[in-house]
Amino acid sequence: MPILAEDMKFHEPPNKDPRWAETNYWAFQIPGEQAWVLIYVITRKNLGVCKSDVFVYKDHVDSPTEAVYYDAQIHLPLPDKLEDYTLANGLSVKTVNPPMEYDISYAGYDNAFSFKLHFKGLSEPYATHDPDMDPLAKSDQSQAWQDSAWAHHFEQSQHVTGECTLHGKTYKIDCYSTMDHSWGIRPEDGRTYPKVGDLPNLTWFHAHWGKDKSKPTGGDLVIHVTARQDPLNTNKIGPLLHGYVVDNGELFGLVEGEGTAKRRRYMPTEINMTVKDVRGKTYKMRGKSVATYPWILWPNLYCYCGHLKWEDIDGLTSGWGESQDCLGMPYVVNAKQKGFNGDVT
Repeated sequence: MPILAEDMKFHEPPNKDPRWAETNYWAFQIPGEQAWVLIYVITRKNLGVCKSDVFVYKDHVDSPTEAVYYDAQIHLPLPDKLEDYTLANGLSVKTVNPPMEYDISYAGYDNAFSFKLHFKGLSEPYATHDPDMDPLAKSDQSQAWQDSAWAHHFEQSQHVTGECTLHGKTYKIDCYSTMDHSWGIRPEDGRTYPKVGDLPNLTWFHAHWGKDKSKPTGGDLVIHVTARQDPLNTNKIGPLLHGYVVDNGELFGLVEGEGTAKRRRYMPTEINMTVKDVRGKTYKMRGKSVATYPWILWPNLYCYCGHLKWEDIDGLTSGWGESQDCLGMPYVVNAKQKGFNGDVT
């Protein structure tokens, strides 16, 4: 099923399972600072609470305490509506022209960080659970992905405009990024997924190129990838779970993809990737991180983030994007017991 305006609203849990969750995620770049901003909300409708993260990172850091700005709050009261809400932490989200646009604002503590932004989709949302849209939706590799927290999931690459103020300095925002939205059973313990060890060891990244050199990134070409990873045993990225290309506003699913990654203490420092879409068009891409950050996404899940600059493709200017390497804490702890510190070259 394609994503509809109704999917911006809360989806009704099928039972009283407390692990049922629904999430929103957005991000954007602060120009001139090579800083990246993450906005995340995970709701637990059966529990009546939600968690929200808003933070800014830059440079290469090793601890969550080294963020430029950090506001993570858990057990916030659940809003009445998901399509139009304001949380107690100062984050407001309103869906406009659903499912294509959002108005999002935030006013943080001590006047340290605030923003008013408009997110506009470059194409229709990409539903990874829809085999008519995603050619990999029924693949064996995607089965565990589809059977649990991402049983219903979409991503959408967007143009982000507006302004933000960080520690007294105001910036005009005009960049491109990718959001996502999931609903389904999401345990906090990765070992309880349908197949032990299948999740959440994933890499999720995107790159945006444009022809306008005056902008920090562009929306003429977007490549988005979600794939498995196992840094303890290999530097390879894959198998591919799903992904897509947005080529001048047209959306095409990926059918193949493979690559390698370099990491420092699990933080992504370089990604080399080759992907092919349903048209048979192949893209080669290489991204190098200008900033990295370890995000505690939720208990038992570390998300090793990177803000990446991507090399030119087909004559386009250099692109920008982000990477998130999601590793369950049982995996990280077990790897450490084996003497592995997360470095992959």
